[in-house]
Amino acid sequence: MITNTDLPCDRPRRILLIENSEFDRRWLRARLASDSVHVLDVEDGAKGLMICHDEPPDLILLNLGPPLCEGFDTLRALKEQPHTRHVPVIVVSASAGTADIVQGLDAGAVDYVTKPYDLVELQARIRVALRTKRFQELLERRAHLDGLTGLANRMAMEERLATEWGLFQRHGGSLALWVADLDDFKRINDRYGHSTGDQVLRHTAAILRSSVRSTDMAARYGGEEFVVIAPHCPILGAFRTAERFRQRLASSPIVLDRVSITATISIGVSAVPEGAVDSPAKLLSLADRALYLAKAQGRNKVLFAGLVKPHDEPALDGWILTQTRA
Repeated sequence: MITNTDLPCDRPRRILLIENSEFDRRWLRARLASDSVHVLDVEDGAKGLMICHDEPPDLILLNLGPPLCEGFDTLRALKEQPHTRHVPVIVVSASAGTADIVQGLDAGAVDYVTKPYDLVELQARIRVALRTKRFQELLERRAHLDGLTGLANRMAMEERLATEWGLFQRHGGSLALWVADLDDFKRINDRYGHSTGDQVLRHTAAILRSSVRSTDMAARYGGEEFVVIAPHCPILGAFRTAERFRQRLASSPIVLDRVSITATISIGVSAVPEGAVDSPAKLLSLADRALYLAKAQGRNKVLFAGLVKPHDEPALDGWILTQTRA
């Protein structure tokens, strides 16, 4: 059995067994499953690939045969597909022959075991593979974080926006985005120093993180600029969230060395399907232009692009920028 103490993990790990022997599948499932490890099993590679397409597991235990060619074909397919390319695969062979082992490792497997199973050895190899996978996830997550604020960084934001745009294109619904920029941040840096400026950025990020939904992504776009991606959120809901964040920041001064600093922020919001936006870059650009107008109209406010058409508001690429209060 593999336990929580074996794995640095914040969720149960999923192991997929691709094994043509029903007896071996039952035997492995009974001995590997635990509170921290969920075990799925199928009898052939085709079914295994189908499961991986829906939800890639954390580890695959793949019997190479018989027939031997099918096992290697499955392994190659797993390593060719983007969603399973980085899933560790431990290959199983009934033969301890060096040629099969080398071929499996060359095809992308991370380890091998031979039948009959030595349970202690198998569990140890699985623990190592899962632990390595977990550390790789942590490194990847860290690579997508902004080092100063702990929010997602620009690269992660752009990847998430592309993903959410694709989901919106396929399934419809709504997708909102807002861009926020601290007002007069240069003045804070010039007057109090860059260390204090960093504290203000962290303070702003903390309030932003607690203001958005768990399904939203809050990112530091660069400098004193932040972006929020809000899937399944209509534009009015996005505006209300942005306005609530603006108010919270303006009413929450940060006190450093007996000096109280009140930061304010300007925000531009855009969303689909409320307007004729045909790309994620356009969605971001529209929010950015709304932000620019918010700055021009006095700062510390939220402007959003919507379909409301008051006569005294300027048009923006066929949309209307409207300011309101939730």
